[in-house]
Amino acid sequence: MDTWNGPADFLEAPVSPITGTIFENASSTKMVHISEFTADLLKHDRLEIDPSRNDHYRVTYHDSCNTSRGMGLLEEPRYIIKKVCNNFFEMPEHTIREKTFCCGSGSGLNASENMELRLMGGFPRANAVKYVQNKYGVDMLACICAIDRAALTTLMDYWVPGVRVIGVTELLANAIKMKGENDRQTDMRGDPLSGAEGGEAKEDSEDA
Repeated sequence: MDTWNGPADFLEAPVSPITGTIFENASSTKMVHISEFTADLLKHDRLEIDPSRNDHYRVTYHDSCNTSRGMGLLEEPRYIIKKVCNNFFEMPEHTIREKTFCCGSGSGLNASENMELRLMGGFPRANAVKYVQNKYGVDMLACICAIDRAALTTLMDYWVPGVRVIGVTELLANAIKMKGENDRQTDMRGDPLSGAEGGEAKEDSEDA
């Protein structure tokens, strides 16, 4: 926000209307990321969650360049994932958080059809995903960036077949239990839920 428009001094520091949390870290931009807002809701038990609804996935997480190194959103996405997933596995420490690798699109500047350059640029990230795929059976790569959501899909299809890409909010949507909801057999993608008819639970969870 500051990059484009400068400080929004005319706005007040954002406050959650649900929990009352004052997001003091957003005092400059007066904006909060959906991961910050959601993590706050989960911390205050304002959402009913059933993490077993994501048991059919074995998840790892990609730190997007702008949100991790640029904004410092390192813990909030992980907090959400650990609340809504039972099977979460970190990639090697030297490939995540502030040391994260590019998705290949270069903050969107290389998100065109220059596919060879994108696939080469994203290879280090793909290699780290391949590591946890081989070690833990990871089959889902989560992220919080819309650009990465698109770029990583192509990257995984090419370098790490068998690993799909998912938004953290999609994992949250799978796990949320709504008042009066009907029994669910599938997740938000239409994939069978573990334990439901047509679904098979995957065993052996471990947080690397």
